[in-house]
Amino acid sequence: MFIPTTQSLLKNRILVALVVLGVVGWMAVYPIYNNYYKGLAIEQFERFLDWKAGKSMFFNPWQYRVLCPFLVEVLYQIFDHTVFALFPIHAPEYNLPGNATDKNAITQKMLVLSSNPEFIKYSVVFVTFRLLEHLVIFWLAFKYFSLFVKNQALVILGLMMVPIFMANGVMDSDLAFNSYMDVILYLWAGLVIVKKLNSWWIVPISILGALNRETSLLIPVIFFFSKVDWSNFKAIPTFIKDNLSLLTVCVVSTVVFLAIFVSIRVYYGYQPQTQWRVPAGPQMLKLNLLSSVAVKSYNEMFGVFGFLPIWCLLFFKGMSRNLKVFFIALVPVWFAVHLISVVAYQGRLFLVPTFLIFLPAALEYIDNFRERSAAPIEAK
Repeated sequence: MFIPTTQSLLKNRILVALVVLGVVGWMAVYPIYNNYYKGLAIEQFERFLDWKAGKSMFFNPWQYRVLCPFLVEVLYQIFDHTVFALFPIHAPEYNLPGNATDKNAITQKMLVLSSNPEFIKYSVVFVTFRLLEHLVIFWLAFKYFSLFVKNQALVILGLMMVPIFMANGVMDSDLAFNSYMDVILYLWAGLVIVKKLNSWWIVPISILGALNRETSLLIPVIFFFSKVDWSNFKAIPTFIKDNLSLLTVCVVSTVVFLAIFVSIRVYYGYQPQTQWRVPAGPQMLKLNLLSSVAVKSYNEMFGVFGFLPIWCLLFFKGMSRNLKVFFIALVPVWFAVHLISVVAYQGRLFLVPTFLIFLPAALEYIDNFRERSAAPIEAK
């Protein structure tokens, strides 16, 4: 009989830890790889410099999404006075894959930009920031999925799908820091709601959301609808009295959000929404749903959430209450706003409902189905 020694156990733990680190690291890197070679991440440097100069290409809304650019600049200053001071960055004397006759536009642009040390330094910071965003998303997603799924192996399987969905949403996208920060904030809010943590957490989440992206306005909305007991709804005065604390949190969150939203636009100067391809509204809706571009949009969205929305509709009755409320309060508005305002083939725009609702709902159904299937066997 073999009795494992302390030394062998330690070796096994180290090996397991190294494997886990390797897997998580690869998961975190893969979407960034896709962003560079299938998206427009190479343009992040120029777009960031434009933001600093107050002349973003799509001024409204890019110039107003200040949270991530500010954090990136802070991280850059930290690196510039520490890492880059110890290890000065110089333009490389070697060529990246490709040569002067290479027709690949991305390779050629990278070759040109790599002669600028600032581009290399900022690229290191950009990739580091996105990696940190991914790691936070993985951690929050693991915690969040675990609230609906008992089987940890199933949770891990769902977690392994997260970077694949993210990597599929890179069409016409730079590193899109604000989109992934949006995912972080919604998963954080989801944890606060489902775990019934202190309701006032919604206020700082909403503040960060207002600095990050307009879509975070729905965070107080899903919080409100999740907390109200609609079965006991009576007269409005009674409703207000019974839900005064909840309403206070929602009102404060919304007012602060709107104050920040307006202040940013006053600071930079308001400009109408930048038109891309066609004006927002009916023309954009037609472009997204009933045009040659729609074929591209449908396939790019499929890469981000597959048939999971249909899955949720088919098995809606069996979903947890919170997932049902999130679906009703968020999904119709989210899809409507994006389909009428932007070109929908930017799949990253649909990561929030995918990770907050679609994916955990599918995992929950599979876990419940597994338990129901196992019950008769255990009874025998």
